[in-house]
Amino acid sequence: MGTGRYLYGIIETEKRESFGNIGVGNSEVYTLQHEGIGAVVSDIPANYKVEVEEAVTHEKTLRKIMETNTIIPMGFGVIAKNEAEIKNILKQGRMKFKNTLEKISNKLQINVKISWDKRILADILGEYEEIRTLATEAKKTADQSLKIELGRKVKSALDERKNEYLKNIHSVLGDLSSGFKENKITNQDTIMNASFLVDKEQEQKFYDKTDELEKEYDKKLMILVVSPLPPYNFTEIEIKKMDSKTIDDARKTLELGQEVSMSEINSAYDHLARKHHPDLHPDDPFAEEKFKKIKNAHEVLTKYCEHYLCSLEKSKVEETLLIQEKTG
Repeated sequence: MGTGRYLYGIIETEKRESFGNIGVGNSEVYTLQHEGIGAVVSDIPANYKVEVEEAVTHEKTLRKIMETNTIIPMGFGVIAKNEAEIKNILKQGRMKFKNTLEKISNKLQINVKISWDKRILADILGEYEEIRTLATEAKKTADQSLKIELGRKVKSALDERKNEYLKNIHSVLGDLSSGFKENKITNQDTIMNASFLVDKEQEQKFYDKTDELEKEYDKKLMILVVSPLPPYNFTEIEIKKMDSKTIDDARKTLELGQEVSMSEINSAYDHLARKHHPDLHPDDPFAEEKFKKIKNAHEVLTKYCEHYLCSLEKSKVEETLLIQEKTG
């Protein structure tokens, strides 16, 4: 029975390092290295099923490694089939990894989520006489137009405050960070959900400033800080398995077999692109869509095959890891 390699992240190292039995399934976490770059891995049985609950172990392992190393974190559940595949990834992505490690050197990610404190409404009623009067009138009547007008004016006041508050917050926290990324906001009460890339030497100062901001905006804002985190949002590389259906659809689009070379992929693309170019079919409403599909198939297979022997069989695709740029 074979043994896979569970991948946690990439660090800079010249030698094999061990971080102890802190990995998935209580396995030893250690490095496999190539020319100054090391993959942080642990051995895992080929038939071992990594459960979602072990995402906590994955995160704890990354945080432990962060204490002594700068790390490019990988997403949960990335498994290479053997040591050779890890070494191949390190060889192919060496310069990308080095550049990214230089960018995030000695830095960590701090997430800051800011929401309205429900007591802000009382503050607004106290400050805006017009809103206070409208609120009083709206309580006395069933007239929906008054309630709508009240809601509009409250929102306008909140938006004005939001812009004022966030301008100050960005200024204060931005001075202590070297990177900023906005995250998705899913709650209407949330006014900011962001990640900051912070030098470890500035970490405590960053926390102190968020404490000061919390006091400054007491009864107006609630500030939640989550840290220290691996710099997920500031690394543009990920390693993942290519979806076999995506590869198979691209293969069929270019009318290719299971085993191909780059020259065959390019030849098939050139032939089909010329055949279905929209300029040659001005009366075909689907010509542009066909052409885009052919172009996309070429891009997918080029990315998949540029670093690997290009077998498009499903079993081969599903066990092959690919270095790619993050999307979204």
